[in-house]
Amino acid sequence: MTGPRLLSNICPHSKIISKYKNINMKIFNEKIWKRHTNPWSGWTRVIAFFLIPIPIWFQNWYLLLGLLIFFAINPILFPEPKSKNNWMSKSILGEELWTKKGVLQKDFPTVLNLFNGLFFFILIYGAYNNLLEITVFSTILSSVFKLWYLDRMVYYYEKHRNTEK
Repeated sequence: MTGPRLLSNICPHSKIISKYKNINMKIFNEKIWKRHTNPWSGWTRVIAFFLIPIPIWFQNWYLLLGLLIFFAINPILFPEPKSKNNWMSKSILGEELWTKKGVLQKDFPTVLNLFNGLFFFILIYGAYNNLLEITVFSTILSSVFKLWYLDRMVYYYEKHRNTEK
């Protein structure tokens, strides 16, 4: 036995869980997006990004774990903002609209994300091997591509906010 039948044998409430899981996840995601639009959420993530090389450089895995936990819980740390009429909130609203399609898109923001990811992995390599110039430049380039991506998300939001809600 596999799949749902096995789950129903182990957990008698699995039919109830599977019936409502999509509804709960949708509400949970909406709550997270609303809270994540707080500019404090976005800007603290941007600032925390510059800290990533430090625990890798010193190979302090507990500090790295703490930083990763911060990134994971950051979207729910701050309340929904009173105003979303600012650059960071609009970038997050744009990202929400852009990711609703649920597929890898062939567009400029995807290219920016790919370069962000490329330089992020170079950052990890440089920091782990204590290569100062590579670590510094890859951190800068990764953050430039990330901020450029966020700028494109503001543009996307301004262009699509009335058509995709």
